[in-house]
Amino acid sequence: MNRFKSLFRKFSILVALTSLSSTALADTFTIEDEFDGCEHGKAYPLTNGQFFVCEEYQYFYEYRPRVIAVDNKVIVVGNEEVSGRIVDGKIFTTQIDGEWEGCDFDSHKLMNGWVLQCNSYFYEYAYMPSVEIMIIEDTLTVKVNGQIRDGINVFK
Repeated sequence: MNRFKSLFRKFSILVALTSLSSTALADTFTIEDEFDGCEHGKAYPLTNGQFFVCEEYQYFYEYRPRVIAVDNKVIVVGNEEVSGRIVDGKIFTTQIDGEWEGCDFDSHKLMNGWVLQCNSYFYEYAYMPSVEIMIIEDTLTVKVNGQIRDGINVFK
């Protein structure tokens, strides 16, 4: 039964791709790292510097899956039909300069000269943890030590 479902899914994807008008060409992208399924609104970095933004919830796992899109509208991720879009954005990677004891409505100097400003409280200890600053569709997302953190702004 699972084999039938898999074959049917691949067939329906093929039908969707072949039914596109001849003027619309599909673009192929690759997600940079592990993909654990779509989380609505979440952005996944692509190897070309752009981002794939999910427009639904759908969970499955693939490592560096292929993404097929037409006019920046995503049709397929790996072997799964997924709704999403390709967008532009930027990622800046740096580190906190010195010890990190989380946020306490304070500020922290970053190794690239920028400043991380905390507007919240949480505790976490690390020495010079990584900081990933993502700006996608005018929305700022900050990861500290691999975790997305709310209540943080970054200034140059």
